[in-house]
Amino acid sequence: MTHQLPIMPEAPPQPPPPKFSGLALTALILGLVGLLGSPIIILNNVTAIAAGVGLVLGVIALFGTRKVLAAIGAALCVLAIVITVVVQVAAVKALDEALQGSTNQGQVSDGDPGKAKPVDNPPPAEAPTWGKRYTWKDGLAVEVAKPIACKPGKFSSPSTVDRAAKFTVTVVNGTKEAVETSLLLGLSDAQFDGREAKPISDFNGPCGTGTDTGTVLPGKSFSYEVAYAVGAKPGEMQLAFQPGFGRDKAVFVGPA
Repeated sequence: MTHQLPIMPEAPPQPPPPKFSGLALTALILGLVGLLGSPIIILNNVTAIAAGVGLVLGVIALFGTRKVLAAIGAALCVLAIVITVVVQVAAVKALDEALQGSTNQGQVSDGDPGKAKPVDNPPPAEAPTWGKRYTWKDGLAVEVAKPIACKPGKFSSPSTVDRAAKFTVTVVNGTKEAVETSLLLGLSDAQFDGREAKPISDFNGPCGTGTDTGTVLPGKSFSYEVAYAVGAKPGEMQLAFQPGFGRDKAVFVGPA
């Protein structure tokens, strides 16, 4: 007598293991981290890198089993990178405006002390020229007289100059506080025919040193002279004055 062994049912087929599931989840987490950090300056440099890594992982995970999760993670990473770029561009632009300031947004008028008053709604930008007055919104004003020629002395610097032009700059304080002209002088720059015009230091010479500074009380004015090395032939001179970081620049343009 024989006994038959019971027939064991076959085990159901096992589902294939999830493919790239961990990468999809990691991409989602990095996308969220990048998105949360994207509006924060400096920190968004780090979170943008994390989002970039997450984007790569998300793209790879799209070929796996959790495609929806991978797509969401990749999309969040892209959004985080885009927001980071937009925020940083805006921050750089704002910083540049704060350091450089705008140009010729104040009032340009004839050199008349009675007109050195603040203006609430300044006229369109106008480049002042020699003999004109530029007035900032707070009432501070600057005038530049027509340049005159001067011949640097033997011990001047720079020693080799084709031609020199000397300007008389007058600062009129129409504000309610004392103004230091040293700041205005320190933030000024000069160009001649599109190139830097170097200031001349001529001790005991006719061109002067250009280093005279003073404290201008409210309602008072102060004048100083400064000379620049210019080309052998006449050309266009540009003098820019800025009374402080982030303030509007007064740019005078005229022949020299």
